[in-house]
Amino acid sequence: MKQDFMNKLELSGIETKQTIERFSGNADLYEQFLLRFPADDTFGKIGPAFDKGDMDEALAAAHTLKGVSANLGMTRLYKACSDTVSLIRAKDPEKAKQSYAEIKKAYDEVCALINEVGKKEK
Repeated sequence: MKQDFMNKLELSGIETKQTIERFSGNADLYEQFLLRFPADDTFGKIGPAFDKGDMDEALAAAHTLKGVSANLGMTRLYKACSDTVSLIRAKDPEKAKQSYAEIKKAYDEVCALINEVGKKEK
């Protein structure tokens, strides 16, 4: 992984150094997972689940995205997902649905950065 890419990820709030350690110090492997992240369909399940009032599906998708974002060092996205998961578990579907906006914002920013910077690095 090129230093410029790592620096831009760090500046956007992605904890690359600690995360690479979780990848046994393999920065190239971490980069491979990062570059695949935007293609994962988990995020795309949350909004539709809220729209149809399926809190179980929203919980499952938000919880999965929470785990993936934590494993990839995406702190802001992790926190947004964690808040939504907590609200669903607290049986507060209206606040949970409202909190989805923060997940979307964090997700869109992370994906835009990965797509913009990551593709230039290849």
